[in-house]
Amino acid sequence: MSPNKSSFSEDLRLDILKEIGNIGAAHAATALSTLLNKRIDLKIPSAQVVPISEVNGPNRDNNVAATYTYIDCDIHGHFFMLFKEEHAEMLVSNMIPNTTIYDGGLGESAFCEIGNILCGSYISALSQFLNITIHQSPPILSIDIAAAILGEGLIELSMETDSVIVIETVLVDKTNHHQMNGEFVFLPTPDSMDLIFKLALGGE
Repeated sequence: MSPNKSSFSEDLRLDILKEIGNIGAAHAATALSTLLNKRIDLKIPSAQVVPISEVNGPNRDNNVAATYTYIDCDIHGHFFMLFKEEHAEMLVSNMIPNTTIYDGGLGESAFCEIGNILCGSYISALSQFLNITIHQSPPILSIDIAAAILGEGLIELSMETDSVIVIETVLVDKTNHHQMNGEFVFLPTPDSMDLIFKLALGGE
C-alpha cells in the first residue's frame, strides 16, 4: 500500500468518527435542551484514534467527574464520559439547582442521567450508522484523577490493542454562554475496532 493511500485511509477513518460524533451530538443537544429546559449546543471539535500509550499522559493528572458505561452485543468495549469537576457541577446545577455531584443523591443521579444521554446518543448514532445492535449498561459515576478512572479499562485492553477512540466534546449553554469542555474515551475491543471501520467503509 502506498503512503498516499495509507494516509487517505487514516483520514477517512477520522472523518467517519467525526461524522458519527456529529450525529450523536445533534441528538444529545436536543435531548439535553429538553431535559434542562434551555438551549444547549453540543459540538465535536475533534475525533481521533489515539495510541493507548498517549491516553494517560500528563494532562490526565487533573480531577474529573466521569461516567463509565460498558457496551456489548455486536461490539464490546468501555465507554467513558469525562468533565472537569467544575464543569460537571455546572451541568448538575443547571439540571437541579442547589445540588452537587458529591451529595451521593440527586446530584449524582443527575450527572449519571446526563452521561446516559450523551453516551447513549453517541452509541445510538454508532449503532444506526453501522446498522448493528449495541447494548449499554447503566452509567456509573466516578470522581477521581482522570488517569485513575481510565486505568482499569486501559490495563485490560493494553495487551490486545494499541489504540483507543477519543472524542472531544463542547457544550454551550446558550442562555448564559457558559462553555463546558469534556470528552468521550471509547475503548472498543480489538475485534470491535476492526468491525467498526470495516462496516463503516462498506465491508471492504
